[in-house]
Amino acid sequence: MCKASHSESAARVPCATLRRVEQTGSGSAGGPVRQVVLGVAALMVAAQTALRAWALYPSWFYTDDYRFLYDARAEPFGLAYLTRPFDNQFMPLGRAIAYWVSHSGDANWPLTATIILGMQLLASTACAWMLVSVFGARWGVLLPLGLFLTSAITMPALMWWSASLNQLPLQIVFFTAVGAWFRYLQERRKRWLLVVLLALTIGLLAYVKTVLVFAVLAYLAIAYFADGSIRERVRTSVRRYWLAVATAGVLGVVFVIYYVSEVPSIFQEPSWQLAGRLGDTMLGTAFGSGIAGGPWRWDASNPPVGAADPPAWSVHAAWVLVAVLALFWALRRQRTGRAWLLMAGYLAAAFGLVLTSRAPVGGAAIGLEYRYLTDVLPVAVLVLGLVTMSVPGAPGSSARRERPLLLVTPSSRVAALAVAVVCIGGTISTVTYAWIWHTDNPGADYTSAATDGLRGKGVVDLADQTVPQNVIPGFSAPYNTTKRLLPLLVDNARFPSVTPRLAVLDDDGSPRLALMDLATTSRPGPDPGCGWLLQKGSITIPLQSTAFNFSWWIRIAYLSSTADSVVVDAAGQRFTAPIESGLQSLFVNVTGSFDHVTLSGLSPGTTLCVDTIEVGLPVPGGEL
Repeated sequence: MCKASHSESAARVPCATLRRVEQTGSGSAGGPVRQVVLGVAALMVAAQTALRAWALYPSWFYTDDYRFLYDARAEPFGLAYLTRPFDNQFMPLGRAIAYWVSHSGDANWPLTATIILGMQLLASTACAWMLVSVFGARWGVLLPLGLFLTSAITMPALMWWSASLNQLPLQIVFFTAVGAWFRYLQERRKRWLLVVLLALTIGLLAYVKTVLVFAVLAYLAIAYFADGSIRERVRTSVRRYWLAVATAGVLGVVFVIYYVSEVPSIFQEPSWQLAGRLGDTMLGTAFGSGIAGGPWRWDASNPPVGAADPPAWSVHAAWVLVAVLALFWALRRQRTGRAWLLMAGYLAAAFGLVLTSRAPVGGAAIGLEYRYLTDVLPVAVLVLGLVTMSVPGAPGSSARRERPLLLVTPSSRVAALAVAVVCIGGTISTVTYAWIWHTDNPGADYTSAATDGLRGKGVVDLADQTVPQNVIPGFSAPYNTTKRLLPLLVDNARFPSVTPRLAVLDDDGSPRLALMDLATTSRPGPDPGCGWLLQKGSITIPLQSTAFNFSWWIRIAYLSSTADSVVVDAAGQRFTAPIESGLQSLFVNVTGSFDHVTLSGLSPGTTLCVDTIEVGLPVPGGEL
């Protein structure tokens, strides 16, 4: 007979049969069950991929996405570009992907969506592989797999490209590392340790929260593959898996030293008052509802991003469901507490990171944004498996109680209905979240209007403007200007300091001819019928008031006898600008304070009459 610690049924099942159970998850059907389970899992992953393709392709870039694209075009590809932190995030992998997208064409969203979808497919496949690797190809793995595939917790980090560059690689890394780690703990084969180390290395190049995966792996070894007191478990694990401890330890220490020394810290002193409010939003409301198929309703006051806004009764019901299920499994199975301890520890770590970094700036409401809980879902998937199924070869695995403390159990129909309700709720929440991005996306509407309006117009000279807050927020300055945004979208937008024809974008993003919102104008000229006459030498035209120190546009309305060029001096800056014959305008952008404009440099025989000079800011006028 096999040792009792290897399986919950080891005392009653011969070793040969036990090995088949551990490999297939079924003592009666064996291979056929394995094939059916794997087939169903593949269909589930395919269905999720199709749904998320529907969500992604009609969407668009959002805020920080444009920063990634701009940086990729502004800098040469190299180590300096890859390692430069992005908002205190060390993410060479994300910057490499951004470089690929940025140099593939103007705002190439189809390629971007395809990359996101490909990473999602890898993450979902890795989830299925991890569950089968850890628990065997049994029917029970479909429950945690369904939770991962349908949960809306991962949606905000999917729809927002910038967030997906961190979160999707972390999901892939988590599932791959955990699956390979269990195999290493069971088989002690170095190839599985190599897979773990490779996955962790990739994760560290994508997202700093990969550091938490190191802690998860250590906990799994101590809690499930060692016996005795905590000290004895640690000592046994270090001695038994010394090679993994040494290699992973060196990798983690080197990364932490580099991160601390090279990446600016965003951590702040936590507030206990804020901690209470954040705990309510992040853990009590967002996580509680999301893990049970919610949040069922979204706060879309900052479109296209939606925050969890579940009805209060549903949050209470969700926590009751979680508590009832935890109690049910505790009464039916032994050693489930260590899995819940893993869940609580990871949640506490995620909460602490938000409390000391993002929450002091964004307030407690930031806890309702699921992108700060995305990486918690893979842990919940693993925990659900550890609670409900045994792990072959793991003495600390949960197992059926020989004498259950709860004799009455719900029928399979009730269990199937509960699973269906959670999965359907998650699917509905997923669809409604994506629908916000499809129908209420100010950034997509603005950039679409700009590209449609500029298409086929030839080269268009535009004044640099600040884009609306709901397109790129002000705290993203200087990336929130048309001079940085439009070249990512089109190839015919210029932003010169001197132009005969100036355009601006209106509030909707459509290009318009520029009119002047006046700050001051020139004084009337002394020459009747001409205004200010210039034929040779220079002429100084005074303004009615001084323009204070600012970035101004000057519009010079003139009549020229022939095409020529003129020199414009204002605010200590000099520009040589072409002029055209007839009644025309010349726009010049200067920065500074000035009370006059000087014109000079005409060729002999050219006569220039200046009717008026306007100083101000360009605003939308007629159609381009």
